[in-house]
Amino acid sequence: LHGVAAVLGVPAVQSIIRRGIEGTAMPGSTTLSEKEAANIAAYIGKLDSAINAGNATGDPHKGEGLYNSGGCSACHMIAGQGGSIGPDLSRIGAARGPTNLKARLQDPGANLPQVGDGPFGSRWTQYLMYRAVEKDGRVMEGVRVGEDSFTIVLKDAGGKLHGFRKPDLRSLEKEPGKSFMPSFKETLSAPQLDDLVAYLMTLKSAQ
Repeated sequence: LHGVAAVLGVPAVQSIIRRGIEGTAMPGSTTLSEKEAANIAAYIGKLDSAINAGNATGDPHKGEGLYNSGGCSACHMIAGQGGSIGPDLSRIGAARGPTNLKARLQDPGANLPQVGDGPFGSRWTQYLMYRAVEKDGRVMEGVRVGEDSFTIVLKDAGGKLHGFRKPDLRSLEKEPGKSFMPSFKETLSAPQLDDLVAYLMTLKSAQ
């Protein structure tokens, strides 16, 4: 829900809460009053304020140069251009604030986003790394893109998908804190980090 109120506006969010979205899984509510729906919409709007706290102090033009020279587009997509291993950054400036972005650039494997409900009602952690060892000793590391009780699908650093039956593996381990994305903590100076964050904060539309 981060960024929704900024894009649609709080009144539109309130209307969706009350009436749903026809043809989708989003239902309307017959039990909420207009005032209650307005309160929920206002709360969703505050999510944007909380996550976008802080100001970008760098130079976005320099940051764009760093983004391009750093090969970031090999893994990330902006407006339909780039790779698909990491998250789409087309609207990252509307969904994340400067402090959050800087922290992710320095430690990309920490505090991974969680969405929806995963197997057995658990929260689904996005971009979680796994290490799968097959019975013949072959090792594959990748980001989990699908999982159920008996199978798991991992995406490797080249974007290729690998499906495994869990009973056929010698071992399957989570690798918390690990990421295909490198940390820029030591490779970029503090001003360069600010510049890159400033550029990412300009990305607020998928168009």
